Amino acid sequence: MDSEKQREVQKSKNIETQLVMSLIKNGLFLQRKLGQVCQQFNLNTNQFLVINEIILKGPLSQKELCNRLLFEKSNISKIIKTLQDKELISVSVAPADRRSTLLIETVKGIEIWKDCLQSFNHSSADLMTSLSDRELLDILELLKKTGQSFSYMESQ
Repeated sequence: MDSEKQREVQKSKNIETQLVMSLIKNGLFLQRKLGQVCQQFNLNTNQFLVINEIILKGPLSQKELCNRLLFEKSNISKIIKTLQDKELISVSVAPADRRSTLLIETVKGIEIWKDCLQSFNHSSADLMTSLSDRELLDILELLKKTGQSFSYMESQ
């Protein structure tokens, strides 16, 4: 391989590495910010993410939830137990398959979720002020596209 092509390949890898590192840092920052808000509602980030997924996509089976959130089954089981104890979700027999169960939000769960989400949105409103609506939409589309790419890689 000639030196010019090697430089191009190296430059491309550097950009990919920079992108991945930026995504990781931004994700950790946002996760910490969400965690601070969740603490006010006696939740941790993973518990909030489970409630959020159930409310937005539910009712869901435990297996579906694991797949959607990329959590380990043992972690989901603990989170579900805690959320049940807090009366934020309930477990119901699936109508289509009596051997399966579905996770469903409770009224109390919806209230806590709304309050937590509102507080997070309020506390993080200034984070995106430097971006236009068009830029925000572009970033969202690109993140969705990378998410699809990551999902593809996991199935291989």
